[in-house]
Amino acid sequence: MKLPLALSFFVAVFQFGTSNILSKRGIQELLSSDATAVQNGSDVIMVKPGPLEVVLNNANELAFEVCSSKCTAGFLVCYESDSSGPKFLEGSCDTKCGFYITTQGANILFNNQFSKDELGVRKLDRCFQATMKNEWTHVSDLEEDVVTIKTCAPKVKNGVVKLNIINATSDCLVSIKNAKIKPGEIIATSPNSPANPPPNSPSNDPSSAAAKIIGIFGWIFALFSFCILHH
Repeated sequence: MKLPLALSFFVAVFQFGTSNILSKRGIQELLSSDATAVQNGSDVIMVKPGPLEVVLNNANELAFEVCSSKCTAGFLVCYESDSSGPKFLEGSCDTKCGFYITTQGANILFNNQFSKDELGVRKLDRCFQATMKNEWTHVSDLEEDVVTIKTCAPKVKNGVVKLNIINATSDCLVSIKNAKIKPGEIIATSPNSPANPPPNSPSNDPSSAAAKIIGIFGWIFALFSFCILHH
Protein backbone atom coordinates (compact mmCIF):
# COMPACT_ATOMS: atom_id res chain seq x y z
CA MET A 1 0.00 0.00 0.00
CA LYS A 2 2.91 2.35 0.71
CA LEU A 3 4.33 2.10 -2.84
CA PRO A 4 1.15 3.16 -4.72
CA LEU A 5 0.63 5.99 -2.24
CA ALA A 6 4.18 7.21 -2.76
CA LEU A 7 3.80 6.96 -6.53
CA SER A 8 0.61 9.04 -6.37
CA PHE A 9 2.44 11.64 -4.34
CA PHE A 10 5.27 11.68 -6.89
CA VAL A 11 2.84 12.21 -9.79
CA ALA A 12 1.20 15.14 -7.98
CA VAL A 13 4.57 16.77 -7.23
CA PHE A 14 5.72 16.27 -10.83
CA GLN A 15 2.57 17.84 -12.28
CA PHE A 16 2.80 20.81 -9.93
CA GLY A 17 6.45 21.40 -10.85
CA THR A 18 5.69 21.15 -14.54
CA SER A 19 2.85 23.71 -14.32
CA ASN A 20 5.19 26.15 -12.55
CA ILE A 21 7.80 25.76 -15.30
CA LEU A 22 5.18 26.47 -17.96
CA SER A 23 3.93 29.50 -16.09
CA LYS A 24 7.39 31.05 -15.81
CA ARG A 25 8.15 30.24 -19.43
CA GLY A 26 4.90 31.88 -20.47
CA ILE A 27 5.86 35.11 -18.75
CA GLN A 28 9.25 35.15 -20.46
CA GLU A 29 7.68 34.53 -23.87
CA LEU A 30 5.18 37.30 -23.30
CA LEU A 31 7.84 39.88 -22.41
CA SER A 32 10.26 38.89 -25.19
CA SER A 33 7.66 38.72 -27.95
CA ASP A 34 7.80 41.20 -30.84
CA ALA A 35 4.02 40.98 -31.29
CA THR A 36 1.58 43.58 -30.01
CA ALA A 37 -0.58 40.94 -28.37
CA VAL A 38 -0.40 37.46 -26.87
CA GLN A 39 -3.17 34.87 -27.03
CA ASN A 40 -3.62 33.55 -23.50
CA GLY A 41 -6.31 30.90 -23.49
CA SER A 42 -9.62 32.62 -24.23
CA ASP A 43 -8.17 36.10 -23.60
CA VAL A 44 -5.82 38.43 -25.48
CA ILE A 45 -3.07 40.23 -23.54
CA MET A 46 -1.96 43.55 -25.04
CA VAL A 47 1.79 43.96 -24.55
CA LYS A 48 3.15 46.52 -27.02
CA PRO A 49 1.95 49.51 -29.07
CA GLY A 50 0.54 48.84 -32.51
CA PRO A 51 -2.63 47.96 -34.43
CA LEU A 52 -4.62 44.90 -33.41
CA GLU A 53 -7.78 43.17 -34.62
CA VAL A 54 -9.62 40.71 -32.41
CA VAL A 55 -12.63 38.45 -32.82
CA LEU A 56 -15.04 38.70 -29.90
CA ASN A 57 -16.29 35.36 -28.59
CA ASN A 58 -19.16 36.89 -26.63
CA ALA A 59 -21.38 38.58 -29.24
CA ASN A 60 -20.39 42.25 -29.49
CA GLU A 61 -19.06 42.58 -25.95
CA LEU A 62 -15.65 44.24 -25.66
CA ALA A 63 -14.42 43.79 -22.09
CA PHE A 64 -11.04 44.66 -20.58
CA GLU A 65 -9.39 43.25 -17.48
CA VAL A 66 -6.42 44.47 -15.48
CA CYS A 67 -5.00 43.04 -12.26
CA SER A 68 -3.66 45.71 -9.92
CA SER A 69 -0.60 43.64 -9.01
CA LYS A 70 0.41 43.70 -12.70
CA CYS A 71 -0.15 47.41 -13.32
CA THR A 72 2.19 50.13 -12.09
CA ALA A 73 2.19 52.33 -15.20
CA GLY A 74 -0.16 53.99 -17.66
CA PHE A 75 -2.03 52.18 -20.44
CA LEU A 76 -4.06 53.38 -23.44
CA VAL A 77 -5.84 51.53 -26.23
CA CYS A 78 -8.07 53.16 -28.84
CA TYR A 79 -10.75 51.43 -30.88
CA GLU A 80 -13.30 52.18 -33.56
CA SER A 81 -16.59 53.12 -31.97
CA ASP A 82 -20.23 52.58 -32.71
CA SER A 83 -21.39 55.53 -34.81
CA SER A 84 -24.30 56.17 -32.46
CA GLY A 85 -22.12 56.38 -29.38
CA PRO A 86 -20.45 59.34 -27.64
CA LYS A 87 -16.88 60.47 -28.22
CA PHE A 88 -14.71 61.60 -25.32
CA LEU A 89 -11.00 60.91 -25.96
CA GLU A 90 -10.49 63.57 -28.62
CA GLY A 91 -6.97 64.44 -27.51
CA SER A 92 -5.75 60.88 -27.10
CA CYS A 93 -7.39 58.77 -29.81
CA ASP A 94 -8.02 59.45 -33.50
CA THR A 95 -11.20 57.43 -33.07
CA LYS A 96 -12.09 59.58 -30.02
CA CYS A 97 -12.91 56.37 -28.20
CA GLY A 98 -10.81 54.05 -26.05
CA PHE A 99 -9.86 52.73 -22.64
CA TYR A 100 -7.04 54.05 -20.53
CA ILE A 101 -5.54 53.49 -17.11
CA THR A 102 -3.47 55.74 -14.88
CA THR A 103 -1.87 54.81 -11.56
CA GLN A 104 -0.66 56.85 -8.64
CA GLY A 105 0.86 55.09 -5.67
CA ALA A 106 -1.67 52.62 -4.26
CA ASN A 107 -4.51 53.95 -6.45
CA ILE A 108 -5.66 53.16 -9.99
CA LEU A 109 -7.97 55.19 -12.22
CA PHE A 110 -9.93 54.35 -15.38
CA ASN A 111 -10.73 56.74 -18.24
CA ASN A 112 -9.94 59.75 -16.12
CA GLN A 113 -7.08 61.83 -14.74
CA PHE A 114 -6.05 62.16 -11.12
CA SER A 115 -7.05 65.41 -9.45
CA LYS A 116 -8.03 66.71 -6.04
CA ASP A 117 -11.57 65.61 -6.79
CA GLU A 118 -10.64 62.32 -8.44
CA LEU A 119 -8.43 60.13 -6.26
CA GLY A 120 -9.07 56.82 -8.02
CA VAL A 121 -9.70 53.37 -6.59
CA ARG A 122 -7.51 51.50 -4.11
CA LYS A 123 -5.60 48.79 -5.93
CA LEU A 124 -5.35 46.26 -3.12
CA ASP A 125 -4.73 42.83 -4.70
CA ARG A 126 -7.59 42.41 -7.13
CA CYS A 127 -8.53 42.31 -10.79
CA PHE A 128 -10.85 44.81 -12.43
CA GLN A 129 -13.13 44.27 -15.43
CA ALA A 130 -15.02 46.77 -17.56
CA THR A 131 -17.30 46.20 -20.57
CA MET A 132 -17.32 49.00 -23.11
CA LYS A 133 -20.83 50.47 -23.53
CA ASN A 134 -22.25 53.77 -24.72
CA GLU A 135 -22.30 56.54 -22.11
CA TRP A 136 -21.47 54.73 -18.84
CA THR A 137 -20.29 51.36 -17.59
CA HIS A 138 -19.35 49.78 -14.27
CA VAL A 139 -15.84 48.71 -13.35
CA SER A 140 -16.06 45.67 -11.08
CA ASP A 141 -13.55 43.67 -9.08
CA LEU A 142 -15.36 40.39 -9.87
CA GLU A 143 -17.33 40.70 -6.62
CA GLU A 144 -18.90 44.15 -6.77
CA ASP A 145 -18.99 47.36 -8.79
CA VAL A 146 -16.29 49.74 -7.60
CA VAL A 147 -16.69 52.73 -9.90
CA THR A 148 -18.70 53.98 -12.89
CA ILE A 149 -16.79 55.36 -15.87
CA LYS A 150 -17.62 57.04 -19.16
CA THR A 151 -17.09 54.77 -22.17
CA CYS A 152 -18.32 54.15 -25.70
CA ALA A 153 -19.39 50.94 -27.41
CA PRO A 154 -17.08 49.50 -30.09
CA LYS A 155 -17.79 49.20 -33.78
CA VAL A 156 -18.11 45.46 -34.43
CA LYS A 157 -18.18 43.98 -37.94
CA ASN A 158 -18.58 40.23 -38.30
CA GLY A 159 -17.47 39.89 -34.69
CA VAL A 160 -14.22 41.81 -35.32
CA VAL A 161 -13.06 44.93 -33.46
CA LYS A 162 -10.17 47.09 -34.68
CA LEU A 163 -7.94 48.52 -31.96
CA ASN A 164 -4.79 50.60 -31.80
CA ILE A 165 -2.61 50.09 -28.74
CA ILE A 166 -1.02 53.46 -27.97
CA ASN A 167 0.68 52.82 -24.65
CA ALA A 168 1.35 49.32 -23.32
CA THR A 169 4.33 47.83 -21.49
CA SER A 170 5.11 44.92 -19.22
CA ASP A 171 4.45 47.32 -16.31
CA CYS A 172 0.70 47.22 -16.98
CA LEU A 173 -0.76 44.07 -18.52
CA VAL A 174 -4.31 44.54 -19.78
CA SER A 175 -6.38 41.73 -21.33
CA ILE A 176 -9.30 41.65 -23.74
CA LYS A 177 -11.69 39.10 -22.27
CA ASN A 178 -13.27 36.30 -24.31
CA ALA A 179 -11.54 37.19 -27.55
CA LYS A 180 -9.05 35.78 -30.00
CA ILE A 181 -6.57 37.49 -32.25
CA LYS A 182 -7.86 37.67 -35.80
CA PRO A 183 -6.23 35.04 -38.07
CA GLY A 184 -3.46 36.61 -40.10
CA GLU A 185 -2.27 38.92 -37.34
CA ILE A 186 1.32 38.51 -36.12
CA ILE A 187 0.92 37.10 -32.64
CA ALA A 188 2.64 35.19 -29.89
CA THR A 189 0.98 32.50 -27.81
CA SER A 190 1.39 31.64 -24.16
CA PRO A 191 1.67 27.98 -23.04
CA ASN A 192 -1.97 28.14 -21.98
CA SER A 193 -2.98 28.46 -25.62
CA PRO A 194 -3.22 25.48 -28.01
CA ALA A 195 -0.26 26.43 -30.18
CA ASN A 196 3.38 25.43 -30.61
CA PRO A 197 6.02 27.54 -28.81
CA PRO A 198 8.13 29.90 -30.94
CA PRO A 199 11.53 28.65 -32.21
CA ASN A 200 13.52 30.64 -29.63
CA SER A 201 11.47 29.53 -26.63
CA PRO A 202 13.24 27.71 -23.76
CA SER A 203 11.41 24.48 -24.66
CA ASN A 204 13.46 24.20 -27.88
CA ASP A 205 16.79 25.00 -26.27
CA PRO A 206 18.74 21.69 -26.06
CA SER A 207 20.69 22.70 -22.96
CA SER A 208 17.53 23.80 -21.20
CA ALA A 209 15.75 20.59 -22.14
CA ALA A 210 18.69 18.49 -20.97
CA ALA A 211 18.76 20.27 -17.63
CA LYS A 212 15.06 19.65 -17.13
CA ILE A 213 15.41 15.96 -18.02
CA ILE A 214 18.28 15.53 -15.56
CA GLY A 215 16.26 17.24 -12.87
CA ILE A 216 13.21 15.06 -13.52
CA PHE A 217 15.17 11.81 -13.39
CA GLY A 218 16.90 13.01 -10.24
CA TRP A 219 13.49 13.35 -8.58
CA ILE A 220 12.44 9.95 -9.89
CA PHE A 221 15.56 8.28 -8.47
CA ALA A 222 15.22 9.96 -5.07
CA LEU A 223 11.51 9.17 -4.67
CA PHE A 224 11.80 5.55 -5.81
CA SER A 225 14.73 5.03 -3.45
CA PHE A 226 12.58 6.39 -0.64
CA CYS A 227 9.70 4.07 -1.62
CA ILE A 228 11.90 0.97 -1.74
CA LEU A 229 13.50 1.69 1.63
CA HIS A 230 10.11 2.13 3.32
CA HIS A 231 8.22 -0.65 1.54
